[in-house]
Amino acid sequence: MVRSLFRLVLLICMAPAWTLIQNVPPAHAQSTKSKFTMQGAADTSESPVIRDGANRPCLNVEAAAKGHVQNGELMDHIVSVKNNCSRMIRVKICYYHSDHCKDATVYGYQRVDTILGTMKMSMFRYSLSQK
Repeated sequence: MVRSLFRLVLLICMAPAWTLIQNVPPAHAQSTKSKFTMQGAADTSESPVIRDGANRPCLNVEAAAKGHVQNGELMDHIVSVKNNCSRMIRVKICYYHSDHCKDATVYGYQRVDTILGTMKMSMFRYSLSQK
């Protein structure tokens, strides 16, 4: 009996606060949805592919375009490079047929994420050369 009375009092007290929470306009609510578009493989470059002892490529490359929180039209072009070998590898990541490039050093068994650029395009092409 005491528990049910306590629940009733609690519900009566919380009703005004619940009404305020429900009436928050959508413009003030935070959105956790972010636009994330995976890209294809890197375009071929003239540099040789560095391989491990089992003749597998040392680098695993992924790329994605991720929308900004405040302006979903602006997309960060992110390239992620993971080194599966023990040796250090230097990479040069460029937009395809462009001089806009980023250099990165990927140490053994490490991963490097690089923002290649920011544009209003969700799809982009890139090339990667290894040194």
